[in-house]
Amino acid sequence: MNVATSPSTRVRPLRALSIALAFAAAAGLIFGTAGFTAMEADRGLAVNVTDDERAYLGYAPLADEVRDGELTAVVEYRNRFGSDLDDIDVDVSIAPSGSPRATIESVDPPSSLDEGAAAAVDVTLRCPVREQVPLVFEVDGNGGGVSVSLSRVHTVTCVPTSPMVTGVRYAGVGNAFVEAGGERATVEATVWLTDSVPGANGSEGSLRSETVASLNPSSPVRPQLSTNASNERIVGVAFPEQGVAYFHPGWNGANHVAPREGLGVRRTGVPLDAETVRNTSVVEDE
Repeated sequence: MNVATSPSTRVRPLRALSIALAFAAAAGLIFGTAGFTAMEADRGLAVNVTDDERAYLGYAPLADEVRDGELTAVVEYRNRFGSDLDDIDVDVSIAPSGSPRATIESVDPPSSLDEGAAAAVDVTLRCPVREQVPLVFEVDGNGGGVSVSLSRVHTVTCVPTSPMVTGVRYAGVGNAFVEAGGERATVEATVWLTDSVPGANGSEGSLRSETVASLNPSSPVRPQLSTNASNERIVGVAFPEQGVAYFHPGWNGANHVAPREGLGVRRTGVPLDAETVRNTSVVEDE
């Protein structure tokens, strides 16, 4: 007797595989989204794959730079679920690869997020020097039958508090030393130089300026210039963030009357231009 194999028997393994693949695809539609790394729900959700800013739990960076000691809104979360997230827990830390010099002083995150609402995470950093700080933002939220988790890294530049400049001391016309109080940090400075020989035939010479973004007050000014200024003389040093400049005490608006040492003469009206420097004289009339 010949026994014929039933067609239904032959296709049964293929049908089982098709059902498994269909189930996996359906699960991907439900749980696959770039907006969060994990999600659970006790009701059906049609979730589309999208970017962080348009995801059900939206995420967007707000600031790329923060100042030392200032509370700053760094990132923002937005609730696009169809219900409130009654409980939000945000943890902020510095990535292990980050610099150990920066520290987190405080974090002010939202504790809940209403449907359709957005809220920022405010962070206060401390940094003795300007540096890149990779911040890890980890959030867990739940409410209305939805549970969501998200982890992202956002790198910011921490800018240290500039020390308060109290004066500039000149060593002849060849170098200068910035006097500053407060924390030992850097300060932005614009150094004005001339190629004139002090008092030689009343020559004016040419003027130029060079900006030092992070001048260290504890070191002489000249070695911190990016160009070779060995044949030039320092006319004055301006500090744009503080709105002041300190001119060489022998600068008469055309040249140096004498290459003497002394404290710089304070002037406001910063920033300076070449015309202003030429028209400024700090030499007292005899």
